Amino acid sequence: MSGTITIESGTRVDSDTADDSRLNEAVSNDSSSTAQLIPSTGILGGYLSATSGIYPDSDGFIFEYVIDGQDTFRTDLAAGSTIALQVFKDAGFAEPTITLSVEQGGASDSDSGAGDTPLMVSAPAEGPAEISVRTAGGGPFRYVLSVSTAGVTNFQSSHYSQPEFVPDEAVVLMSAAKQSRLGPQGIAGALSASSAKSLGQGAWLVRRDPVGLVAALSTGSTSSLRGETLRWIAELKAEPGVQVAEPNYIYRAQADRDLSSLQWNLPLISLPLAWQAAPGQGNSIGVAVMDTGLFTSTPQTYGNWHLDLDANVIPFNSGRILDYVSADLDIDPQFSDPLGYDNNPADPGDGKPQSSNFHGTHVAGIVAALRDSAGVDGVAPEATLWPVRVLGRDGAGTLDDLVAAVNWAADNPDIDVINLSLGGVGPSTVLEAAVNRADDNGKLVVAAAGNQGTDELTYPAAFERVIGVGAVDGGKLRASYSNFGGSVDLVAPGGDATRDANLDGNADLIISTWGVDDGGDFIRSYAGLQGTSMAAPHVAGVYALMKGANPEVVTPGQFRAWLAGGVLTENVGNSTEYGAGLINALKSVDAALDGAVSTIVLSSPSAIEFDRARFNRELDFTVYPEGESVVVNGIAFDSDLISIDPELSAGSPLPDSVAVAVVEENVVDGQTYSTTIEIDYSAGGDSGNLEIPVSIDLRALADERDAGRHYVLLVSPDESRETIEQRVVTARDGSYSFSFDDIEPGEYFLVAGTDMDNNGFICESGEACAEYPVNGLPEKIVIGEGRVSGVSLSTSFRRPTIASMGLPRIGFEGYRLKNHGNASAEPMRNLETNR
Repeated sequence: MSGTITIESGTRVDSDTADDSRLNEAVSNDSSSTAQLIPSTGILGGYLSATSGIYPDSDGFIFEYVIDGQDTFRTDLAAGSTIALQVFKDAGFAEPTITLSVEQGGASDSDSGAGDTPLMVSAPAEGPAEISVRTAGGGPFRYVLSVSTAGVTNFQSSHYSQPEFVPDEAVVLMSAAKQSRLGPQGIAGALSASSAKSLGQGAWLVRRDPVGLVAALSTGSTSSLRGETLRWIAELKAEPGVQVAEPNYIYRAQADRDLSSLQWNLPLISLPLAWQAAPGQGNSIGVAVMDTGLFTSTPQTYGNWHLDLDANVIPFNSGRILDYVSADLDIDPQFSDPLGYDNNPADPGDGKPQSSNFHGTHVAGIVAALRDSAGVDGVAPEATLWPVRVLGRDGAGTLDDLVAAVNWAADNPDIDVINLSLGGVGPSTVLEAAVNRADDNGKLVVAAAGNQGTDELTYPAAFERVIGVGAVDGGKLRASYSNFGGSVDLVAPGGDATRDANLDGNADLIISTWGVDDGGDFIRSYAGLQGTSMAAPHVAGVYALMKGANPEVVTPGQFRAWLAGGVLTENVGNSTEYGAGLINALKSVDAALDGAVSTIVLSSPSAIEFDRARFNRELDFTVYPEGESVVVNGIAFDSDLISIDPELSAGSPLPDSVAVAVVEENVVDGQTYSTTIEIDYSAGGDSGNLEIPVSIDLRALADERDAGRHYVLLVSPDESRETIEQRVVTARDGSYSFSFDDIEPGEYFLVAGTDMDNNGFICESGEACAEYPVNGLPEKIVIGEGRVSGVSLSTSFRRPTIASMGLPRIGFEGYRLKNHGNASAEPMRNLETNR
């Protein structure tokens, strides 16, 4: 058998790993004088250790780790570039202390932590830079270093996701035929479960007797209990009548806490003008905020809500369930309330000094805080709030409760939009069915895109018919933590505590309603938070403004159509990071009203980038609403760097487009430059300003991809995953070629990966890994009498999402090497025979 392993673009490997040292092939990169050259953007896998020794449990062979206290890299960075570090150590070793730093011309930034704490720094300037990773104390560890340009982070997952879920529980979706014939006892019996609870629309929460606990006690490992649960769920999938079976994932609020006192977020999306265009400000539009509940000074009773919200909360109805937190996560009993579902969505707090439970109050305030010259203003200050409690202790909730709440809201004619500022990594088909039904019934579902700073899909935001919202800071730049990719349909203000992008002297945080319960007394308050949890309610509120302005025209389907057409947003960057762009309340209300408000001018692209291959760009202008005449009042840019044709001057009409070109005689190869085109204009009695950033990057660095020495294994298909055959390959021209001869015919798993820390395992977290045909979903490959050729795999230091794997990969620890099997290296000694 033979084939090729391709390498992800921009990938590099540390030049002095423990595996390199074993072969005496390590190239030192421990100092400035020996710094290793890496690209200005990309991902690198590495190894460090403050000590040396022999790994325990080496299965008869000696696997050694060596001292390597520092790795140093040099590159050329743009100002604000992000350098992120993920750390992975083996159990049984002391926690290492790690420092990540970047230096540029005397300026520097550093971050330190212990154990597996992620670290992140930013380039303080532009130009040549030195990046160092250092360790003091502790044992060996692997790391993954990501380098990205300003506002973009490649801090994507380098380990298999380990989502929280409830052991010995599953959420299943039954077929209509099965559902119609069986009740709870029948469903439980048919699935050999101890109980079943209906979640509506064919969805059930099923529990089994805790047999997983036996396995956990016998092994002393909770991962065994989780693994047993996943094996049970896999068996449920094969049961007759079961359409879907998945874990009962635990969802958590998506937010970080801090304080601020400015509402920069409202003018950022043109809300003051939108309120003028939609004077009803969302009146009579119902917004369900499914979260931790709502602050009240008397949480044992319904009412006495935060003063900024009280007038907008729906009246009490004793027969209406608004608290969907089930007994295991409920903390109502401190007020003598019953465990489980009830009619009081009051947030009971948790009495902790840094309480997380008033998250729902913060979200609700962003949507619908009153405009009454006190406190804070909401996006839709006249909307009707439906507080629905689905998150309990420590801001956590379970899938079954969320499904039940969404199914209830789907049938409520008074709810127009559902806000889900929560997320989990489980791609629940049952939850997707519930939100699709809500959408079918005319409710827009909006969700937070997640705060991991990766393109890993976050649910429910990533569902097709959910509007997933990413976050930007005060400068309309993607927040450092905000996810991107498939979870993001558009962006909204979410804040970023690490930035003051609008230069107002305060961290870019979103201030909204909050509560304090430190001493047992419930006192209303305000807080500044950051998170995609804060971004999502901006979109929910804007939809309420639109729906209130024209309820017959504005529907979830029409909203998506407008969004796809760019009608509702401002173009602030590439679609991968920003989706359709930044929500603009004025444009959105104007769309709902079929065009009636102030003239604005947008440019496409919103920022111009030149490189060695492109010195000319077309800049198009879009006037909104269409047909309005626009006159240029003034224009400014660096004419030494760029030219504009036709020339724009005061008093001239704004053309549909202009050609922007680099003044080639004034730029030098290998350098970077930047300027801004500023255009002041007037139209229909209004005036405005348009700014288009321009960057010129004439640097070049070949993409010599290398993910490190790879061990290619043929592994037995049974649960032992024994390595049967092993080869060693190195990168050449950005890929690996491998071949096996004289293989015994049969079925195998084909895998490959690095062993940078020389511990005898590949495909661990932090190692490069390839599995045939897709990483995370290995399938058997059949070898017969004839040769199998052209086999293709792809290796990366990143790991696939659960969405692409189907179920979490609990307890996976990589594949064990037979030995290092490299003819050029001295064989590892067998501990029993001393060979």
